[in-house]
Amino acid sequence: MKKLLLPVFLLSITGCTTINYSADTLENHYSLPELHQVTTSYVGDHMIDQGVATTMKYLSIGNTIDGAAYDIPKGEYMQIGHSKGVEYFAVSSNNNARVNYISGLFEPPIALSLESNKVCVTTVSYQPAQCYENGNAKISNKTVHSGSSFKQTLIYNGSVGDKINISYREFSSGMARDAFTNNVEYDMSKSHIINYKGAVIEVMEYDNSSIKFVVKKHFRDNFAVKN
Repeated sequence: MKKLLLPVFLLSITGCTTINYSADTLENHYSLPELHQVTTSYVGDHMIDQGVATTMKYLSIGNTIDGAAYDIPKGEYMQIGHSKGVEYFAVSSNNNARVNYISGLFEPPIALSLESNKVCVTTVSYQPAQCYENGNAKISNKTVHSGSSFKQTLIYNGSVGDKINISYREFSSGMARDAFTNNVEYDMSKSHIINYKGAVIEVMEYDNSSIKFVVKKHFRDNFAVKN
């Protein structure tokens, strides 16, 4: 950071008066893989995934901005709101890197935006205090797993003779639910059909390193978020 003992000159006295803290998000229920599709999974791979994915906008900054008043680390910054057609993003990236400034000399930042191909810092007085050349910045959609989502999965653990081993896992708010974590074993000499918690899988081929299968039915047909 270039430490200048100068007051901050606001670039605009007509900046946003407030930020509407409402990001544009889209939640999609997903069930993978598709039904009746031949799929191959290796040891440790997921055979079935069912959960919620959230798509929202991020400000991606490819190069760290070393500004006179604010340093903006490279990274991805989640949208937090909008105002008067301008989209605003968090001052902390997905990697917990924060916009830095000299406390007492400059106002604390509360949001970032991309305006006229420049990255702008909005401060607590809701003014765009500083704008910088964009640092290879762009706004794009990114799909992530929802932090409050419920997720179910089956994992292939390999085989011994005619028996295959599969792990079942449940996740809530990104954390594994220990009470719903199980290892189950199936004897392929008796049946090549796996039934577990509503999921139905037909095993085509298997060995100790991989399994080829077809999902006949997912855990739930009408998936909904479960908290």
